[in-house]
Amino acid sequence: MLWCRCGVLLVLCPLACLITFPCPPGCCCPRPGFLVLCESMGLRSLPRSVPLSTSALSVARNQLCNVDHLLRPFSDLQELSLSHNLLARFPRGLPSSLESLLLQENRITYITSGALRQLGNLTRLDLEDNRIRAIQPGALLGLNKLQVLTLKGNRLTSLPLNLPPSLTHLDLSANCISVLDLPSLSALVNLQVLKINSNCLRSVPESAFDSLPRLRSVDLANNRWVCECDILYLYRWLLSGRPRMATDLVCTEPVHLAHRLLLNLSVMAICPRVLKPNERSHQLDLNSALEGKLETLAVEPTGPSSFKNKRYLGSLSGRKSQETTVGLLLKGVHKTRVLLSHYSLETLTYEECLSLNKTQTVSPPHLKNTTPTPDEEQKYRDNITGRTPQINATSAEGTPSLLSTNRDALWPTRNPQQDSAVVISLLVALCVLVTLLMLAVLLVLKKVLLRQQRVAPLDAGSGG
Repeated sequence: MLWCRCGVLLVLCPLACLITFPCPPGCCCPRPGFLVLCESMGLRSLPRSVPLSTSALSVARNQLCNVDHLLRPFSDLQELSLSHNLLARFPRGLPSSLESLLLQENRITYITSGALRQLGNLTRLDLEDNRIRAIQPGALLGLNKLQVLTLKGNRLTSLPLNLPPSLTHLDLSANCISVLDLPSLSALVNLQVLKINSNCLRSVPESAFDSLPRLRSVDLANNRWVCECDILYLYRWLLSGRPRMATDLVCTEPVHLAHRLLLNLSVMAICPRVLKPNERSHQLDLNSALEGKLETLAVEPTGPSSFKNKRYLGSLSGRKSQETTVGLLLKGVHKTRVLLSHYSLETLTYEECLSLNKTQTVSPPHLKNTTPTPDEEQKYRDNITGRTPQINATSAEGTPSLLSTNRDALWPTRNPQQDSAVVISLLVALCVLVTLLMLAVLLVLKKVLLRQQRVAPLDAGSGG
C-alpha cells in the first residue's frame, strides 16, 4: 500500500529528487509522473504542476481545508492520502479511478449518501480519528469492491447501515456503539476481521455472528459487558473457540460480578434462572410442553377462555375418553415432579413455583361408565382443578375472592374421596393385622394344651 511504498521511497528521495523532471517545488517525486510526495509542507492548497499522470499522491500532514473537485482531472490516480489535514467534510469530485483513500485525522463529522457515489473502485477507505457522528444509510453500499474499512476513533453510536458485502476487514473500535445491527452485520458474508473493541456494547444479540462463515478474528475487549442472561449467546460463542480473538472480556455489571472475566464465570452465576448447561435445552423444552398440556387439559382458567375449556370438559363422555384424560394428567403430574428435582433455590423463581404448584394440585377424577350428568360434570371439573364447590359457586357469580384464589394457587386442597379411601385402606389393613395376631395366639394356645395333655397321664401313672 501507499505507506509501505512511501517508507522505502523516502529513503531514496534525496537522490531521486536530483533528477530533472516536472515535480512541484518542495515535493519529492521518486517516480516521475507516478508517485508524488508533498508531505509536511504547511500547504493550504494543492501544489501546482503535479503531473496529471500521477498514480499515487500524498499531501498528508498539511493544512488543507477544502480539495473539492480539484483532483478530478487526475484520471489515473489510484492512491491518495489526505490524512492529517483540516478537512471538515468528505472531499467531493474525486476521480473514479481511486482504489485507496486515506483520510485519517481530519475533522469530518458526517458522510452523505452521495459523497462516495463515483468511487466504485475503492478497495480501502481509512477514516480513522475523525469526528464522524453519522453515516447516511446507503452511503457505502455502492462500494462493491471495498475490502478494508476503518472507522476507528470516531463518534458512531450504531453500526453503519447497508455496509458492502465485499468487506473483509472492518474496524469500528473506539466509538460509542451500544447495539449491533443484525441486518447490516449478517450481510457481511466475506468478513474475516472485525474490531469493535472500546465501545459501549452491553451484550450481543442472539445469532449475531452465526451468519459470518469466514470470520476468523474478533476483538470485543473494553466494552461495558453486563454479565446477565442476555450475554449467554456471546458466552457460548466464545467457548466454541472458532474465531481467533482475545477472550479477556471483563464484566462491568452487575455489581457482584464487576471486574471479573466473563469466561471465568459459570452459566448459573451469569443467569441463575436457567438450568444447568447440560440440562437446559432438554429440560426447558420439556417443561414448556408439559405446562402447555396441563394448562389446556387440567387447569380451569377464570378469564375469557373459561367457556372454551368448560365446553371441552362437558364434551368428555364414555370410559375411553375419561381414561385418556386421566392418563395424560397423571403422566403430566409425574413429569412435573421430575422437573421439580432439577430446581434449586437459585434457579426457581416465585412465578415458576406458582405455575408448578398449579400443576401439582391436579388430582385424577372419579371414573364412571356412563355419561356424567350436569351435577356430576360440575363435580368432575371441581376434582380436576382441585377446588371446592363453594369456590366454584363464587366464581360463577362473577365475584371471586382474591384471598381464596391465592390460597388455591399456593396450597393444594384436600379431596374428600381420597381421604375416605385412605381411611378405609388403613382400617382394612388394621383388621388383617388383628386377625393374623389372633390366629397366631390361637396356634400358641393349642400347642400349650396339647403339651399339657401329654404330660398329665405320665404324672398319674408314676403316682400309682
